[in-house]
Amino acid sequence: MLESVKQAKIGSIVSTYKEIDMELNALGYFAKLSDYGRTKNSVLFEDNERSVGSANPCLMVVGKGIDFEIIALNNLGQKFLAFIKKDFGFCDKAVYHKDKICGKLTPARRDTSEQERLKLKTHVDIIRTIAFKFKPTIKLLPYSGLFGLVSYDFINQIEDLPNSEDVLKEPDYIFYFIDNMFIVDHKLKKTYFVANALVTDNNKEKTYSDCVRTINNYEKLMGKKAPKGKKYKKKEFKLSYDTSKDEFLNVMERLKKNILDGEVLYAAPSRMAISNYNAEPLDIYYQLKNTDPDNFSFYVADKFGVSIGSSTSSILSVKGETEKTVELTIFTDKKPRGVVKGEVEKDYDNKFEVLLKVNEDEIAYNTIIIDAVRDDLAKISQTGTKYVDKLFVVEKQANFQKLTSSVKCILKKDLDSLQSFIATLSPAVISGIPKIKSIQIIKAIEKGKRGFSSGSFLHVSPDKDLSSITIEPIRIKKDNACIRTSFRVFYNSNNENEFKEGKKKSAKLLNAIKAAGGLK
Repeated sequence: MLESVKQAKIGSIVSTYKEIDMELNALGYFAKLSDYGRTKNSVLFEDNERSVGSANPCLMVVGKGIDFEIIALNNLGQKFLAFIKKDFGFCDKAVYHKDKICGKLTPARRDTSEQERLKLKTHVDIIRTIAFKFKPTIKLLPYSGLFGLVSYDFINQIEDLPNSEDVLKEPDYIFYFIDNMFIVDHKLKKTYFVANALVTDNNKEKTYSDCVRTINNYEKLMGKKAPKGKKYKKKEFKLSYDTSKDEFLNVMERLKKNILDGEVLYAAPSRMAISNYNAEPLDIYYQLKNTDPDNFSFYVADKFGVSIGSSTSSILSVKGETEKTVELTIFTDKKPRGVVKGEVEKDYDNKFEVLLKVNEDEIAYNTIIIDAVRDDLAKISQTGTKYVDKLFVVEKQANFQKLTSSVKCILKKDLDSLQSFIATLSPAVISGIPKIKSIQIIKAIEKGKRGFSSGSFLHVSPDKDLSSITIEPIRIKKDNACIRTSFRVFYNSNNENEFKEGKKKSAKLLNAIKAAGGLK
């Protein structure tokens, strides 16, 4: 690997890593790495194939409105800043300091075609400048590059939309450039300790030796004891909502009128629950992940709070070498597996599968969402490449089976993966149809910004691949845990039934908070 670093040009990124022939307990190892999740700027995300964690990213990127900051978190971060300090001439203002670049960028606004609007200057260009600065010399191990949270309100960067009250005071986005991490491959039963070499100068042996030191520290950590979570004196559980049930049912009825008036076809309003918590956030994550271990789950401890999430309603994937394939997958309904005495009984399992396929309301919902996805991808696809890859497919996991559909296309050659993200931002499944009109109407009636709820967990890699997962997380700030969940409104929907279904989603998150302990 030393030779690969020595031969790399300045501006390259080279994977250095050590493979361990064992499957580490990812959560236990992350607890060691992050002081039980208390270390700021620590990230863990998992699915049934891999677990990935880091607690020492080199760079943090934060933006809100027209303001942004790029902050060095260690010595490598300072070298990164020095390497990119002249790259922000497109901004209104960008001031370089040794440990940060701070500036302003007002998103461009003008009447133009949908395709040209994707190329207007916004804070996505700041993200692009950082994410794609270093060029891979060889195929990187997965999960290098920028990781972070993008708020639902980030769409204001792209569209002229009404501003909501800023109740949670969250940034529009927060990213980390993760150069080092551990990866547990659950299928291969292997663990990788990774430290990517960012070649910023000709002192390549020093760059390599720093990577080796980082990998050695990961390996040494295996033999150390994990810290213990604190146990707190019991407190009374307290729960409130930003909107009462009666108020919210009125909101749903009002949206039905918008539908009947022909303004929108479908709308997804949201409601926020605020509770106390009295346990370690990492214990809350453990409880939530255990409710459905097959789901994508994540834990992000940033400078503003902690985000904990599991499950998703849509996934955007952009990948490929010579050309990029874009796929947007939606999940609209789920049923349990047909488990009897710990084993899946096939005939019983098929009965639940049939229930997914014959539910007319869910099939209709799936159909209109897929039509909206097709419209989004039409903005970015090469002519003749857009098609529905999956339609009403039942995807089976260990505990649940989900109704799944997806649309694929080949990305236009003059666009990149971040423009795919812009085109599919705030997908219809968590906003409405038509998307922008629905958002306009909902923003006028919701109490406060959604923040990271209905936003995205985003990964952008140096090779210009991207994955974006819609999220409705627990957001822990100071003494409160905030949960905002979306509901569904159609012209013929039963408001009471849809309200119950929406409450089930928030109940899953609230139950994780209570199960973590410290409440009575």
